[in-house]
Amino acid sequence: MKTSAKNIFILLLVFFSIFLFNTLSFAKYEDITAVVFKDGTVISGKITEMNPEQIKIVTKEGEVIIRKFDDVKDLVKADNSIRSVTRERHTFEFGPEISFIEYTEPRVMKNKGTMFGLGASYAYHNDIMLKFEGRYSYGKVDYENSGTMDNLTDNMFELRGIGGYDFKISEATTITPFIGLGFRYLSDDSGGRTTSTGAKGYMRRSFYNYSPIGIETNTLLSKGWSIGAIAEYDYFWQGEQKSALSDANPNYNDVTNNQHSGYGLRGSIRIKKQSDERYYVIEPFIRYWEIDKSDDSTVTYAGVIIGYGYEPRNRSTEIGLKLGIGF
Repeated sequence: MKTSAKNIFILLLVFFSIFLFNTLSFAKYEDITAVVFKDGTVISGKITEMNPEQIKIVTKEGEVIIRKFDDVKDLVKADNSIRSVTRERHTFEFGPEISFIEYTEPRVMKNKGTMFGLGASYAYHNDIMLKFEGRYSYGKVDYENSGTMDNLTDNMFELRGIGGYDFKISEATTITPFIGLGFRYLSDDSGGRTTSTGAKGYMRRSFYNYSPIGIETNTLLSKGWSIGAIAEYDYFWQGEQKSALSDANPNYNDVTNNQHSGYGLRGSIRIKKQSDERYYVIEPFIRYWEIDKSDDSTVTYAGVIIGYGYEPRNRSTEIGLKLGIGF
């Protein structure tokens, strides 16, 4: 991906975040004069904070009352009409991430380096959970085989859509099993470069189609804090590897190899702090892929078949930290 394309992508993410902040954030409740709770309690006053986890009311006497949002039944407006409380929750989250990645083809080669990324997601909760997320990351990796080559450019792009159901197993804890579809793209560019032993490099592109299958937990703590975990298995449907051998020598053809077998694993811990109308997240994570040997493809030189090429069995491990702000 060229620099201009990367900049456009980042600008689109920023624009998207501003748009959703203005349209999906928790609405103000200046017209509300009282709150009716499920236990029959009615508290008159001004709502100073209301988010999916708690509501804060300041009474006319100046007393501050904090209750769980799930305890709210109705809101009373200034004209004494009732405004029902919706349990629907729309949240938008975005933020940066940093990770160390290592790609290995056993007994063949290794790439490793640091990636810097930006991600964004939109989620809808109303017992049913729907979530759409994307991320882009960029970094420099070092290649090691019989020779070495440093500072190769890697670009990664991923889109995912998942659906699940929120099971509330206690007053504080929710468990959400989920399943969905995902797409992952990775490019590794050594075109125009030469290893320490004189081998010519070329562009490699990887495409994965998969289904994330997993479970997420979230437990509310005190003072707006919560902690959760995500465990995921990625069912690999199909992959494609494109190797631009013509970068190394224009007499070679470019090769495409299809992959049919493999899997991925993911895990993370989410620590969240909810404030008035937004929340903040810190999330250490690990992402792992293991893909089996691909189909063979014909390799030609000046139009003459000289052999067959394949993508070896490989594994990729990415360990990092994600930060986020949500609305």
